[in-house]
Amino acid sequence: MKKIFIHLLIIVIFIFSGNCVDSMVLKAGVSLSDQVPKGFFGTWKITSRMEYSNNPEIFNEITTDYWNLSKSNDVITLTNPVSGAEAAITVEDVKGNRLKFTHTIESKNAKMTETPELTLNGENFSGTDKIIIEKYKHGEKTDEYVVVYKITAKKLSGDSAAAIFMSEK
Repeated sequence: MKKIFIHLLIIVIFIFSGNCVDSMVLKAGVSLSDQVPKGFFGTWKITSRMEYSNNPEIFNEITTDYWNLSKSNDVITLTNPVSGAEAAITVEDVKGNRLKFTHTIESKNAKMTETPELTLNGENFSGTDKIIIEKYKHGEKTDEYVVVYKITAKKLSGDSAAAIFMSEK
């Protein structure tokens, strides 16, 4: 039951944060979003397998999800085409075909930080996805739950979610 509650909490927080757009982190005056390899953009089927957790009872051991990564100006957005959830991400590091980004969602009593580190290999990527959930009561942190997933992804479509439904010429 705890596991279902935590997953529902994560989904609700993710959905309601969809209208928030974070600005991109700048490094040496150049937006890192410009350095993200074009191959990362598009729609992906993600499979995640738990590698570590300080509380494995509340997280799924294996999950499947869908991500669409797109870019408009300097803002990179991660959308779930199935749930309709959408959030801006902050690119932290780009080295060749390696990408690290973060997405943080905060509420009065909780904070969730997700940090995927991905390596692109043609129509696939792999890496890790670390999720930290902090719970607060009266402004004091009461709990911290950590999970690290090993992720693999297969590209489903081109540069945008629209490519799934209509031909791009």
